[in-house]
Amino acid sequence: MGRLNQKRMLTTLSALPASRFVLLLLFASLASTARAQSISSAAPERATKDVIVGPLRTQWEQTEDLVIGIAAIIPESLYDFRPTPEVRSFRELLTHIASENALYMPIVAGEPGPDRAKIEALQSRDEILKALQESYDFGTKTLARMTDETATDLIDMRGQKALRWYAALFNIWDNMDHYGNLVVYVRLNKLTPPRPPAGRQRQRQ
Repeated sequence: MGRLNQKRMLTTLSALPASRFVLLLLFASLASTARAQSISSAAPERATKDVIVGPLRTQWEQTEDLVIGIAAIIPESLYDFRPTPEVRSFRELLTHIASENALYMPIVAGEPGPDRAKIEALQSRDEILKALQESYDFGTKTLARMTDETATDLIDMRGQKALRWYAALFNIWDNMDHYGNLVVYVRLNKLTPPRPPAGRQRQRQ
């Protein structure tokens, strides 16, 4: 890593809350392990390819499988269900996830995002599932274009400076936080969260 990128990372780390700092260190450790493995097994010119973006793409796909899979088993008749009056309903959780994807992935891409208010106002199951899938498709295209070099660019993330790859990782972390909510919701309604599609699992092996 060059001196400029090291300085960028140190600037970003100093501004992170402790819980997110731990998450960042975990990802950095995984990336370092992947880099070491690739150096020992690949040709020199391929040794450092996709060390950062490879794990991000894989985790994004896995997160999409989990969220889309669980959203698919929720009938529209349960969309107004909420465990307590103070928390989001099924409908609000799903539109919130799509809205958050529409916030963070455009930040990663460096492009203007869609109108999040319109996403969060969606009501029907078909509209919500369509918006959710479109948000993941956009994220997949964004990460496909990212390189390890552009991943370490310093960007603006909601008024704070952050490395580009951290904004993507934060989006994934946020998704998994709400996926945990959905698991509780479906089990309270005697539904079972599905496993990720077997086809996608085989493709990763």
